[in-house]
Amino acid sequence: MPLTADVCVIGSGPGGYVCAIRASRLGLKTVVVEQGDLGGVCTNTGCIPTKALLRSAEVYHLASSAKTYGVRVDGVTADLPAIARRKDRVVSTLSRGIGALLASAGVEVVAGRGRLVSPGVVEVDLNAGGPELVTARNVVISTGSSPAVPPVPGFDLAGVMTSDDALELQEVPGSMVIVGGGAVGVEWASFFSALGCKVTLVEMLDRLVPVEDEEISAALKREFTRQRISVKTSTAVKTIEGSPGEFSVTVTGSDGDEEIEAEAVLNATGRSANTRDVGLETAGVRFGRTGVEVDEHMRTNVVGVYAIGDVTGKKLLAHLASHQGIVAAENMAGNEMEIDYDAVPGATFCVPEVASVGLTEAEAREQFGDAVIGKFPYMASGRARAFGEPEGFLKVVADPQYGAVVGMHIIGAGASDVIAEGVLAIKLEATLDDLRDVIHAHPTFSELVGEAAWEAIGEPINTLPSRR
Repeated sequence: MPLTADVCVIGSGPGGYVCAIRASRLGLKTVVVEQGDLGGVCTNTGCIPTKALLRSAEVYHLASSAKTYGVRVDGVTADLPAIARRKDRVVSTLSRGIGALLASAGVEVVAGRGRLVSPGVVEVDLNAGGPELVTARNVVISTGSSPAVPPVPGFDLAGVMTSDDALELQEVPGSMVIVGGGAVGVEWASFFSALGCKVTLVEMLDRLVPVEDEEISAALKREFTRQRISVKTSTAVKTIEGSPGEFSVTVTGSDGDEEIEAEAVLNATGRSANTRDVGLETAGVRFGRTGVEVDEHMRTNVVGVYAIGDVTGKKLLAHLASHQGIVAAENMAGNEMEIDYDAVPGATFCVPEVASVGLTEAEAREQFGDAVIGKFPYMASGRARAFGEPEGFLKVVADPQYGAVVGMHIIGAGASDVIAEGVLAIKLEATLDDLRDVIHAHPTFSELVGEAAWEAIGEPINTLPSRR
């Protein structure tokens, strides 16, 4: 007999498992179908393992430069297999934790590959063998995304890595070409460079992290150059030849063609929605090149079928997927809730960190005709100086009529944590006056928010008056 439920979630990533827990807590009998390890890409091959690796690289860098802080440390080495084992422990602990959370919420997990055979019916190819049918009033597609492979000769060569492959390396290559200067590319560049690899970062567009504010992109390029990472923007890959240990990458830019020799090549050009073999066509669910089409309630065009996370082709962010999962669960339970994309933070864990929310300066000027800008440099921060990380700045963007905060952009230590103030400011429609009136603890990185607001209104406290 088919397994019956109120909700069947296909995929247990940060969108799927959060959706399942919330739906179950709202009184809906919920089933999760997952072929791999619980937690999806984020927990197993994305956010968590890469951040574990980056933390190890950070510790190695600190130990190597300990004398700067008055500490003597001799004989520091980076042991990549040991780093990888620590990463695996972190991942397995969190994956088991997700299993415990699902169990505590009363969510049943079916191990296998699920696909829609009709609205409300999911067929599962069980990992243990054989099929099983799950019937549910609501089905949630949460199948995530996979690394995209550009249609360029050589990207399919054996040894050309994706981010998944890079997680399994047991040795640090002597040199590497990373193709793609978005979030994934710059994070891997920071990791391998910190461990002594000679990194060349190639980006087809005219700047790194192209979705970020232009000043942030420029500052990151300067910092990478200072770290001896070779950055080539406005540069496209023409061909890749060779094999592991002796690749030749031909790129073309404003100065013509150039050949780059490297021991390793990493493809970090983006990800594509997992829409194949999910049964979307069979069930009549509309989807396009970027992913499944959904409305503000996370509903597809088929009644009772929802989609959340990377498969929707929106911003590919784990925390957004989780929130989309909550929105879907609330609507399935009869509580109308809409997704709000105006205050979605982004965080990139390169060195230095980059984080942002809302409109860039250019977008604000286009939308409002002008913008009020306030910036505060890390070098003027007591915490940043004491911390030994004086590189970077925080920029706040406000509309010119009311001073309402519409964007915040940070490059520097702790950026991924401080950006929460910008998210809350936009969500609560706060103004520059609100930000400057908040009493921030001293010395902290969050003080930069208030200082930038003071600068924006033309009354700086801890910097000299701007000429703007």
